[in-house]
Amino acid sequence: MHNFKPAIVAHNVDRAIFENEIKPLDAPVVLKGLVADWECVRLAKESPEVLGRYLKQNDAGEPVNIALLQKEFSGRYFYNEDLSGFNFTQHRQNLSRMVDWCLAGKAGDVRDSVYIQAHNVDSVFPDMAKNLDMPLLDHKVRPKVWLANTLRTQTHFDTFSNIACHVSGEKTFTLFAPDQIGNLYPGPIEATPAGVPISMVELDDPDFERFPRFRLALEAAVQAKLEPGDALYIPAMWWHHVQTTGPLNMLVNYWWNEGRVDVAPPFTALFMAALSYNHLPPPEKRAWQALVNHYVFETHGDPMAHLPRSAHGVFSHNMSADQMRAYQVAFKRAVAS
Repeated sequence: MHNFKPAIVAHNVDRAIFENEIKPLDAPVVLKGLVADWECVRLAKESPEVLGRYLKQNDAGEPVNIALLQKEFSGRYFYNEDLSGFNFTQHRQNLSRMVDWCLAGKAGDVRDSVYIQAHNVDSVFPDMAKNLDMPLLDHKVRPKVWLANTLRTQTHFDTFSNIACHVSGEKTFTLFAPDQIGNLYPGPIEATPAGVPISMVELDDPDFERFPRFRLALEAAVQAKLEPGDALYIPAMWWHHVQTTGPLNMLVNYWWNEGRVDVAPPFTALFMAALSYNHLPPPEKRAWQALVNHYVFETHGDPMAHLPRSAHGVFSHNMSADQMRAYQVAFKRAVAS
């Protein structure tokens, strides 16, 4: 295994420290013991069975989507051989039955892998939600629960910032900065296991002949091993692979968007850019790259700075909600025509 650099670790983090010292780093940071006082964490430290009883007592009875992976895949959720689908199946199931199944295994057993992802705690565990205190974020950022047994989550990114709060089991995150995308060899962008592209490289057994630049990604990566009660701040767009070990693992995620909520989805813009630019001759493609860098990514500063505000149009930094909506409607009409 590669000897990864450790992620930054911070102790006794409050809202002021998080806003003024942690977030400006734009890097993953382990928030040591941030949620150690949660009741579910305290119970998980007693045993997986004690946590399981607590979860079943708080289960609202709402069916959940469970991803099931046969044991021959060694816990690696991925594509099938020809990338026409995935190597796992989805099922609707009662959450308490899943907890019972996870706890029924014996130590050392090689079992199928199961997980539920991103379910609203307010819906599936409403009483427990009242006891989850997140001092670093506004109350409107609501928790989502992740439950599983032993498995591997393939390297991927999220488009939102995240504070991942570790409740039970063993959890190891291996993280890569957004600029490592070329070294991670992303898979298809349209058909993905969980809504975003994943790396095609197996972290634990990389094929360097097929993916030679992955060595560079490994050198740039950082790793965070969480204990129950720890949390991990993951800035938006950071790639991360997650190794989860134990009969009943639980993570509570707080995802939020740092920007405006009424903007056009960036992935939509990426798809449209591919349809617009990828089929141009190379000289024209380079010219459009310069144009996009100038107007969108502002490589030369604010492209509208020399113009009166009334002339900033679609590149205005202070666009009203009505203006944003009007531009989006006009864009949809232009695309449809």
